Formats: sequence, structure tokens, C-alpha cells
Amino acid sequence: MQRTAIVVGALLLGMCLLSSAQAQQTRPWWVGIEVGEGQLQLTSDQQQGTRHPTFAFGIVGGHMIGERTRIGMQVNGWLLQASNFNDPTVGESVSNVMFLMDAFPVRKSPLFLRGGVGLAMYMNNRPTGTNGNGLGWTGGVGYEIPLTRNVGLAPMVDYASGHFGDVRNVTALATGRQYSVIEFKAALAFHFGKIK
Repeated sequence: MQRTAIVVGALLLGMCLLSSAQAQQTRPWWVGIEVGEGQLQLTSDQQQGTRHPTFAFGIVGGHMIGERTRIGMQVNGWLLQASNFNDPTVGESVSNVMFLMDAFPVRKSPLFLRGGVGLAMYMNNRPTGTNGNGLGWTGGVGYEIPLTRNVGLAPMVDYASGHFGDVRNVTALATGRQYSVIEFKAALAFHFGKIK
């Protein structure tokens, strides 16, 4: 694990240094699709969960503010159990709707840092399951590799966490419900609008 982290860090640094000399023209708007794997953990004061591998999917988009910052929104989630229209007692997932900011710390480099905050939602259709929502946040790093003038591919590593509120009823007691997820994903980004 430590060796893998060192190799990934060295590759990101190398790509950053190689691309720092490349001048890029920036289109002001972008939308993207993010797909990958998340290691999701659900916990509460009563239960300490373990991390589960999950499918991660998201849609993101926004606008550039200057040359080194972009803001936008992200809708994403992690699937623990697929829902079934024929069986309403199955299905479990965590999802987010967040306001994002991507900052490009090295001038003219596609390396970016991401931070976001917004609504975190938990859905559990099982007979003993309870839904919930609360505040969530995310932070990560990515590197957008230009494929064409208007399309980029960005490998990313993110960490997200949030709370879902308490459940206090005759069938269940769960306080301090929260989630955390480490995700490895790739984003396909489409840039459009008049070139700045």
C-alpha cells in the first residue's frame, strides 16, 4: 500500500512538472461524468461498520473563475445494494449534492485540488432500514489530461464524509449516524464556451 502511494505520488508530480510549461487555452464551462470505486463505511454510536467496496458514479459541472479556479455542482453516490422495482424491500445507497471548488495550484498545470460541501443522503429500503440526510463534505486531488481541445480525462482520489441524523423509534435506535468513503475514479470532462 505504501509503495503504491509513493508510485502514484511520483507519477502525479512528474506529470505536473512536465505539463507546467504547456500553455492551455481555457473554455469557461465544463461538465463531466465520474466513474470509479469507493470504499464506503457506515457507522453510528451503536455500530462500528467496516469498509465495503462500492460502485461510484457522479455528474459534475460548473464555470471557470479566472485561470486557476472553477466552481460548480456535483451529484454523486455509492451503491451498496441495487434497488428493484419489483421488490421495494431492497436497495441501499449513499448520495451527495454538493457545491464544489477546484483550485489549480500550479500555473498552467492540470493538477487540481477539490473541496466541496452540501447535502448527504442515505437510502435504505430494507424492512428494518431507515433513511436520513444531513451535512456532507468532500476533498480530493485530480489531474486532468487533455485528450482533445475540448475533452479531458482526470484520474482522481477523493475522501468524503457526512452525517445522516439520528433514528429514535420503537424499532430502532441509531445516533451519530455517519459515513466516510475513499474513492478512486476517473472523470471524463467536456469543456465548452468561448475561449478566454
